[in-house]
Amino acid sequence: MTGGDDADTQAAPGELGRMDPKNSACVLIGVSTYTHLPDLPSVPGNLAELKRLLADGSVWGLHPDRIKPVRDPQTVGEMTDPIYDAIERATDTLVVYYAGHGLQTLEDEQLYLTASSSRRNRSETTLAYRRLRQILESCRDRVKRRVVILDCCHSGQALDGMAVSDSALADTELRTRGSYVLTATARDEKAVADSTKRYTAFSGELIKILQGGDPRRPDRELLSLDDIHKLLARALELRSLPQPHKQDQDGVGALPFIWNRASRHSPRPPEYWTRRRRTWAGVTLATTLVAGAVGGHWLPELWRSEPGREPIPGACGEESRATLLDVSDQLDDPAHDEFQGSEVAGLSALSLADGSGHAYAVRDEMPAQIFSLSLGSPGALPGELDPTVTDVQGIYKADGTKFATFDGEGLAVEKGGRTALVSAEKGPAIRRIRLGDGRQIGSDLPLPRAFHPPPSGRAETTRNVESLAITPDGKHLYAGMEAPLLGDEDVHGRHQVRIQRYRGSSGGSYEPDRQFGYQTEEGLYLSELVAVGPDHLLALERGYIRGLGNGARVYEVDLRNTVDVTDTERLVKDDGDRLAYKTLVVDLAECPPGNVQTRDDQRNPLLDNVEGMALGPAVPSGGAAGVPPHSRALYLISDNNSRSQQTTRLYALAVSLKRF
Repeated sequence: MTGGDDADTQAAPGELGRMDPKNSACVLIGVSTYTHLPDLPSVPGNLAELKRLLADGSVWGLHPDRIKPVRDPQTVGEMTDPIYDAIERATDTLVVYYAGHGLQTLEDEQLYLTASSSRRNRSETTLAYRRLRQILESCRDRVKRRVVILDCCHSGQALDGMAVSDSALADTELRTRGSYVLTATARDEKAVADSTKRYTAFSGELIKILQGGDPRRPDRELLSLDDIHKLLARALELRSLPQPHKQDQDGVGALPFIWNRASRHSPRPPEYWTRRRRTWAGVTLATTLVAGAVGGHWLPELWRSEPGREPIPGACGEESRATLLDVSDQLDDPAHDEFQGSEVAGLSALSLADGSGHAYAVRDEMPAQIFSLSLGSPGALPGELDPTVTDVQGIYKADGTKFATFDGEGLAVEKGGRTALVSAEKGPAIRRIRLGDGRQIGSDLPLPRAFHPPPSGRAETTRNVESLAITPDGKHLYAGMEAPLLGDEDVHGRHQVRIQRYRGSSGGSYEPDRQFGYQTEEGLYLSELVAVGPDHLLALERGYIRGLGNGARVYEVDLRNTVDVTDTERLVKDDGDRLAYKTLVVDLAECPPGNVQTRDDQRNPLLDNVEGMALGPAVPSGGAAGVPPHSRALYLISDNNSRSQQTTRLYALAVSLKRF
């Protein structure tokens, strides 16, 4: 490893003073999607978690308004403009982080940072690191310190071949005064970015250091950039990964920077309430109350002891018909996100097997699989989540061979729990699968011709048969389209989609019966259906808007007086009286955030890419949670798309439904 002296170089906080977050700013640039270069799916996870940690008062405490994430900039200007803006705000320290492809040319052997539209061998489409250095040099009289962190291939090229301590620096014309550069690699090495991981290799270890500090030095309250570099070098060496390099000028690397969260004196806030801690706290509080030591007036203070978190169970809005009972990211945890060699990811549909805590979830990507899930511990009440995977079954053709493509989106377990209907967007198709061995039984169910992609139909290739629902009596099957057919008009961003009803019997044949028009809310798509009765549905709408985050709403749908649109060629904006009638049950954004965290910009950290929904048994009404009368458990599951910035998350709500 090339670097500075490994001696203990940190000065005491009182000698040099800490890098002041109140007068600092940070720009986090991450490029994950490219037009002409390979994508880097793990980069967005870096940005989301670094933003959260740098804003955390127990790490650095930079105000969120002073952190600017720049996701997938298309041009060089979109990369540099936020840096100029940050220079106007910072007087103490400016941090510029970049993760993406780093290129170098044979002509000048310089480092070039790429944008989404960058091309190889066309340096004019990239940001030359030399130019970034000039921008930072121009603000040296205004900003005391400039810190550059580069997570890209050939990033050591930014050091001009000198990854050394400040005592050996020369050629100041090419360097910024009062600066620190930390790189993921040497000049001729490639960085590691495994598309299956949540973070890139270098940034993942950096995140671990910010999260956990230096447990070997519990006596040290603050860590410097040099401390971070040493911890990174040790961790990456143990994993046989490229070594980080640094360049320090004017002793910036020795300055106290972040709090050491492993220190016994760390200002680290309490961890969020895990199930075990909530149970322990409840028992302790109850015991104390019985003993007469304190009065009930302490309870509100107990909840307020965790800033920014609202207790669950909790109502989802002032006049809500839903209560959030529990939420769990356990299936996303490294201890649970793999089962018998299969990644537990991409879960896009949920179906209860018998109305209890046993459920099935289908994977929306290859390999085609159905996971068996236990939603709660034995004897737990509806809504008390403790999700675990109990089995995994591949989905096969009738002869036992694998499907070349599948992309499962809808799932409905039939009566008796021996078979399930599964919809696949690739095809598209609705198939009956035997749950015992995963083999298809019989032929595909008939689909309306229009539900196929062009040229034979009018459906989008990747937004067609998204949802399936079987009525409790098994006499009807509903199949919902995610997006409008070609020719069906949007109404100010609200999609007019179609729901096909089938008539038949559970385990037997189903034939198309009637077709209904359904209008989603602005920017949302129809993701899932649940059949409460013959003409009574629940509809899950979800969508994503970049910069705003996810949306997820559940509506109750009454089809009793809805017009059959089977023979209607086009749904137009004046067809409102022909569409299904719906009423809002719950907007997930209005629920208490509970005990989860988000890796992306969201209005509520609870929100993610919710795609699956299943209706469970009755939930006792009343109590501290204020569960409405006649409520049933509603389970939702999010599809992480095997992407690092998304989460496999399970939700349990109590919802009060109308009795048609």
